[in-house]
Amino acid sequence: MPNPKNLLIGSAVIIGLAAALPLVFPYDAVKNQLENKLTKINGGKTTIAKIEFSYQPAPVFTLQNVVIDSPEAAQIAEVAIPVTSYNLLNYGKSIRDVTVRNATFSRAFALDLPNRVKSDTSGVKIDRLNLEQASVKLESNTVGPIDGELLFNPDGSIGDLVIRADQGRAEIQVQPASAGQFKVQFNARGWELPFGHPVKFDFLKLMGTANADGLLISDIRGDIYGGIVTGSAQLAWGQEWILTGQIFSKTINVEPLITVFSPITRSTGRMNSDVTFKYQSPTYNQLFKQPQIQGRFIIQDGTLHNFDLITPLKSQSPTVLRRGGQTNFSTLAGGITINTNSIKLHSLILESGKLRTRANVVIQEGKISGSAASQLAAGAVIVSNNLNITGLLSAPELRSEGSNRPQSDVINNTAQTKDEIIE
Repeated sequence: MPNPKNLLIGSAVIIGLAAALPLVFPYDAVKNQLENKLTKINGGKTTIAKIEFSYQPAPVFTLQNVVIDSPEAAQIAEVAIPVTSYNLLNYGKSIRDVTVRNATFSRAFALDLPNRVKSDTSGVKIDRLNLEQASVKLESNTVGPIDGELLFNPDGSIGDLVIRADQGRAEIQVQPASAGQFKVQFNARGWELPFGHPVKFDFLKLMGTANADGLLISDIRGDIYGGIVTGSAQLAWGQEWILTGQIFSKTINVEPLITVFSPITRSTGRMNSDVTFKYQSPTYNQLFKQPQIQGRFIIQDGTLHNFDLITPLKSQSPTVLRRGGQTNFSTLAGGITINTNSIKLHSLILESGKLRTRANVVIQEGKISGSAASQLAAGAVIVSNNLNITGLLSAPELRSEGSNRPQSDVINNTAQTKDEIIE
């Protein structure tokens, strides 16, 4: 009868040898065979600098410094192939959850990837591929790094590339279409714009097509601050990045939107707007730092905070009103122009019952300047004044030369002229 102690020692030795075998296996002996298999799968000559195995944190084979075609076309620091039950049971047929780390692709290689990747002649299929810190080189800059997931169709061709960002709140889906064309869809929930100001969308969807020259966004739809936005845009890349488009908004609750830019001087009400925009930069990560925005807006049934347009009309003497107060209005409409250095609000018209104010304002580096002309009709009396607007956006100053009460014939002529201007 075998000695139990010897059986235990023998079992331990066998288990130890089995566990140590992957660590001492001569991988260089199979490296050429693996390179040939990968060459058939990705359609380009593939070389592997080194193959390693590790048990921690989980059993995994790692291909080091993988090059496809040339280092300029595609270079991958690591390809990690996990030793899982799925990969073991489907050995030689299918493999999933492969992770590609720190990869750099040329633009031509990335665009041609759907035509390259396929099942090889032995029928080995890739089921799912994870991307970590992948980048695409353009002529003068690099896009990325990004993290994502590459999904494959049953025939081994590429199905979808899914890129997730901002802790899963934003997702980009890229799907091959016709030759050199890709369908692109962006979905986000509870997502803040990465433009320097945390404007937050409850929901945002962008749909379009991409090719070697850029991205055409044919449909923009979003829910933001109780209203909706729609529009379209176009992004061209190459020597420079150029983003242009047009956005329409309806019934947006304007207070939380304006509070993002100015927590003190702001407005309430519901806003409709029509805005065109253009951004241009040599690199994509600097794209939104040089805005060129123009548009028109109208806000209804709101209150203008930190601007009291009524009090200066009560005095015929020069006055200076510093910060505070508010003005209710039925409509506040005008134009807006935004560039790198300033925000211009022009042709502003505020109406509130018998009060009408016209104004032009410039906001630059936290300072505000401009002028306003108000007219208040109270029965047969019409009171008007002119205001100079100065100071900080957070603490504006309204300087009045004093209100005046013109004679009846002047009143009629003035009122008619202003009505004609507004019309």
